[in-house]
Amino acid sequence: MKHQIEFVYFDLGNVLVSFDPNVACNNLVERFGVRKQLAWEAIYDSGVQDRFEHGHLNGEEFAEQIRQLLGGSAECMPTIGLLDAVSDMFTPIDLMAEVLNRVRENGFRVGLLSNTCHAHWDWIRRQPYLMNQFRFDVTVLSFEEGAMKPDSVIYEVAEERAGVHAKSLLFLDDKPENISAALARKWQANCCLGGQEAVQALQDFGVLDELGLDL
Repeated sequence: MKHQIEFVYFDLGNVLVSFDPNVACNNLVERFGVRKQLAWEAIYDSGVQDRFEHGHLNGEEFAEQIRQLLGGSAECMPTIGLLDAVSDMFTPIDLMAEVLNRVRENGFRVGLLSNTCHAHWDWIRRQPYLMNQFRFDVTVLSFEEGAMKPDSVIYEVAEERAGVHAKSLLFLDDKPENISAALARKWQANCCLGGQEAVQALQDFGVLDELGLDL
């Protein structure tokens, strides 16, 4: 064990669930008849998704901006259908549901630290994913905090809510810049994907033992 870990934060995207933005764009193509490139530009290149994940837009405001960029109306692109279309792109990494439970059983508190928007989080929580049976001790989401990783603000919030010393925090995330920001705050951290990579990282930090999971 490198340090005495007390609390483990998991990222959401690519650690607990995989996702594909191309699927979100294809959903808009299929449901509303827009061109895929235009859908991508409206959601991602425009910065609207980024503002949504920062909490600068609510769901209705996000949908209205997307409609304006796509040249659609609320009648043709109702908000609920639009939000579900751009959110239906996730696949659970089912092994991670067992990982979460084993980490807690081993005596560690467990949190979620994610850059996400209300629509994506709402969609995920409505699905029959195994991970939804797990209750995090702390949930820190960018759209609720008005800040996104690697901004130090969201790490400060996560530290405060975990209630432990920085060196006792372990964080798993798939993006190097987010890991670098955690390390700068003296957290323990590892850049990995969910599944086998995450299991290995947790074993390396002594959070799971070698026989902790039937792989």
